[in-house]
Amino acid sequence: MKKFRLIYPALIMGIIELILLGCSRSTPTYSPDLIDKNPFTGIPCEAPCWHDLTIGESHENDVLSKLSMLTFIDQSTVYVHKLSLPELDPRVYAQGTEITANCIYSGKHCVRLRVVDNVLTEIILTLDYEINFNEAIDYLGDPHYVGYQDLGAEVVICEIDLVWSDKQLILASEDFHGNDALNNCKMVQGTHKTTPDLKIIEARYVSDLAMNSILTSPVGEFFEFTGTAPEK
Repeated sequence: MKKFRLIYPALIMGIIELILLGCSRSTPTYSPDLIDKNPFTGIPCEAPCWHDLTIGESHENDVLSKLSMLTFIDQSTVYVHKLSLPELDPRVYAQGTEITANCIYSGKHCVRLRVVDNVLTEIILTLDYEINFNEAIDYLGDPHYVGYQDLGAEVVICEIDLVWSDKQLILASEDFHGNDALNNCKMVQGTHKTTPDLKIIEARYVSDLAMNSILTSPVGEFFEFTGTAPEK
């Protein structure tokens, strides 16, 4: 019995140490330069610029050179692919270059840039951190439009977008399915408002012509932004 009293506390301490060690391993910390906060900080430049790249102005060499310097990009995942892509005018297609890469923080695909006729036409960022519409508005100011886009043909899928026309920037929510789609996107359709706590999944930099095409597309509706609805 005496031996058990000596062993038992040591056993408990050993279990606690293992738990603490496991927790420390499961929550690694990352330095700020491994997370791309440019759209919401304006560092190193404000939209419509992204890391010194601008739609309609930057060239393919500019894009490749800049990507090679971004510390949050996993350089081993940068992939360059040639294919037919829309020009600055999305109704016109030509041979172009699509450049994709993964982010170190998430380990997943997070950046897609398109170049046509040696001109940057589109930047799509898949965010690997939590930020919602309200937090984005706090930095960017009120958007010009709020709307939704139907993404499904045979099933009900939609997303909600906030649009800053002068910044050539669209922030997109997660995809909503079924009843969630009806509740969220129908609310935008009926009230011209969205709740401010929706998570942002993508940031999209597009040309002025592409922006106009999205705002007038028959697969969605956009309305002048007049504020957000009360949080659910």
